Amino acid sequence: MARPILYLVDGNAQIYRAFFAVRGFTSSKGVPTNAVYGFATIMNKLIGEKKPDALAVCLDAPGPTFRHARYAEYKSTRQKMPDELVIQLPYIRRLIEAMNLPVIEASGFEADDVIGTLARQAEQAGYDVVIVSGDKDMMQLVTDRVTLYDAMKDRFLRAPEVIEKFSVEPGRVIEVMGLMGDSSDNVPGIPGVGEVTAKKLIAEFHTIDGVLAGAESITARGVREKVLTHGGLARLSRELVTIHTDAPVTFDPQAAHMEPVNAEALTALYRELEFNSLLGTVAAPSTSAVSAQKDYRAVATARELAHLVARATTLGQVSVDLETTSLDPLRAQVVGVALALLPGQGFYVPVAHAGSGPCIPWETARAILKPMLENPAVAKVGQNLKYDLHVLRGAGVNLKGVTFDTMIAAYLVNPNRRSHGLDALALEYLNHRMIAYEDVAGKGAKQIPFAQVPVDQATVYAAEDAEMALALKGKLEPLLAEADLEDLFENMEMPLMPVLARMERHGFLLDLPYLGRIAVEMGERIQALETEIHALAGEAFNTASPKQLQVILFEKLGLKPVKKTKTGFSTDEEVLSRLAAQHPLPGRILELRQFAKLKSTYVDTLPTLVNPDTGRVHTSLNQTVAATGRLSSSDPNLQNIPIRTDEGKKIRRAFICPPGTVLVSADYSQIELRILAHVAGDKALIAAFESGEDIHRRTASDVFGIHEALVTDAMRRAAKAINFGIIYGMGAFSLAQDLGVSQREAKDTIERYFATYAQVRGWIERTIHDATLKGYVTTLFGRRRAIPELQMQGAQLRAAGERLATNSVIQGSAADIIKRAMIQVDRRLAAENHPAKMLLQVHDELVFEVPETEADGLSAMVREEMEGAANLAVPLTVDVGRGANWEEAH
Repeated sequence: MARPILYLVDGNAQIYRAFFAVRGFTSSKGVPTNAVYGFATIMNKLIGEKKPDALAVCLDAPGPTFRHARYAEYKSTRQKMPDELVIQLPYIRRLIEAMNLPVIEASGFEADDVIGTLARQAEQAGYDVVIVSGDKDMMQLVTDRVTLYDAMKDRFLRAPEVIEKFSVEPGRVIEVMGLMGDSSDNVPGIPGVGEVTAKKLIAEFHTIDGVLAGAESITARGVREKVLTHGGLARLSRELVTIHTDAPVTFDPQAAHMEPVNAEALTALYRELEFNSLLGTVAAPSTSAVSAQKDYRAVATARELAHLVARATTLGQVSVDLETTSLDPLRAQVVGVALALLPGQGFYVPVAHAGSGPCIPWETARAILKPMLENPAVAKVGQNLKYDLHVLRGAGVNLKGVTFDTMIAAYLVNPNRRSHGLDALALEYLNHRMIAYEDVAGKGAKQIPFAQVPVDQATVYAAEDAEMALALKGKLEPLLAEADLEDLFENMEMPLMPVLARMERHGFLLDLPYLGRIAVEMGERIQALETEIHALAGEAFNTASPKQLQVILFEKLGLKPVKKTKTGFSTDEEVLSRLAAQHPLPGRILELRQFAKLKSTYVDTLPTLVNPDTGRVHTSLNQTVAATGRLSSSDPNLQNIPIRTDEGKKIRRAFICPPGTVLVSADYSQIELRILAHVAGDKALIAAFESGEDIHRRTASDVFGIHEALVTDAMRRAAKAINFGIIYGMGAFSLAQDLGVSQREAKDTIERYFATYAQVRGWIERTIHDATLKGYVTTLFGRRRAIPELQMQGAQLRAAGERLATNSVIQGSAADIIKRAMIQVDRRLAAENHPAKMLLQVHDELVFEVPETEADGLSAMVREEMEGAANLAVPLTVDVGRGANWEEAH
């Protein structure tokens, strides 16, 4: 008879891992929810897939433990729990309670000790035990009946894996850890003895006591001296890392037995935190006025379709959704067209289903649909209609009259929302859980193309999409009006969508042979850097391994660590930049990482993204991602190519144009600073811009009280850093790091800046005050962003909210201005039947492809429209360049 299985969850470890693994999750009220969501996901997956017989969540009890009494410095270097996580702990308690899971903790003991005790008791009671934790400390508890499970990696760890990790059996893990210590818990170990050395010593001497007894026989002089000097710390450290199995807790099989969740409480919590994607894990979909009495029908004949099109034309509005063969809109073929005219009704026109029901051939269906779809008097509604614009254009239909995209509307109403997908919106606004694609097409390797889905099933799925978009329009329209977002929606975001579609469709030409040469050059440079790094280290090692790099930097080279993480001393970019002052190796690692990232992200990847039909790369320009209103770019992301580095410039040279054409780049000059001058109404800053001089040199002159001719490069650099830093809420600490000066000097510079531009400080203070009262900020054009962090507890969160408040106004207004310019330029190009094509927008820059003979006229027109896109207290100026490639034009 199989033994029952008890899962013991290291709650604190899983909560922390969830917090750092899932970033950027907040509810619309501004409550951070990433840790709750991540922990809920872990628990749902664990319970659903592993199906334990019993389960308990073990947590650290508040207050010090016996280890602190033994060693006062225990865990003293750990950073304070982030405010964003502290806020979530009560929600996590509610989550565990709603899941009907017992929480076990013991005063004066850590969760590790509680787990160790319960594991031994359960083992003796006839259970197999699985400890859910990724912490290496737990490996000492492994036996034939006790296994570790790393939920993040979905990996079980038994004795062979422990031996692979520590080179000893589980019972002697504490011997290795006692020698090497544990930086995350400030367990000292023997200073200078890392994991590699510790494993060698225990392999030779078996235990710490054996190492100390045989210290004189250790051949490596440095190690021998360390052991002789600090042997006492090894014994102390072994004591600190030893998990106690006698904590004052008792395993209760009945309490730990798995019970059904409290569906009502769990649903309420998920709704409160807006975990719409998790609601389906609790209960069956709820019915509502929206989901009841649906009438979804397949349109089987051309006559039926003509009648439906006539009705849509008469009504003057139709919701449209396509089913296709691909997520790539430039390669997708139409499989069917879903239409909705009234709430509760939906129709599906199958055009390419493989023998699973009646279909109307696309040529026939297109001839009937095209007049209505191309009629601007018939308002088109839908979700992510830019995709449908693309697909229909490729299928011979120019969709017109696009007036309401639910994804864009939902984004404007709440740009902080994690997902603007149709499923999430229907659940949030209509209390309706939609049919999942996997429900009709299957999952994984068994998933079939939509064209093979039977027409009756495809009809319900597709018609629902169109009908839900129509229903959402009814919910979102009043919300747009309530937030004064109608003008922004109707006159900026919706007109911009077809502009973006045209830009994406044209694409950017790449110089593939040139990219091939760069790939070889970068590969050689990467190899040379690795050789140099190995020489500096005195040995070969995996430069991509943080663990091996830690050993080289902090053990072998003896560099002073900067900060710690759960897995040891950090080797991130910030740390390596600071360590570069101590030794050349960290700087070379940074250089290597830069080359490797650029090569893998762009040089190697761009050629694979070229569309074989067009020979161009077609990025996606996303309207509903950045909360500030900025556009983002994906597949590939062309906004993240470094502008100022030589390697970034090389990559930009790969973006070219056909013979007889040139690229024209038009870039706003310091638009965010100009917006700051406008919104602050600061006379000194306005005068600095009106003078047309070097704004950073003028600022340095004003701030330092000297003539511009006497401004040094260092002064101008300081002025430039603070000019841009003010927009992002930069403080003295960050400015000091940027300039390489003391915090006192940085603080003095900031104070002089605000003394010079006093109205800027006043605007910042007013913006934060108003945002705190109202809960949101608006741009010059009415775009709204909630700043809930200003209402939260915790100085870090409020400080972040203050930075978001000012930055969202400035950056959001800049985004609005260039969007207005794009719409106007596009209209001019159409009105003048101009051959130029707008290719790309990168923050403050627009890139065009134009015949050489038309470049002068285009440059003048683009400058006129961009500079006239907003009427500010200071002039908007645009720098225009041209060239055979993007870098040359910029």
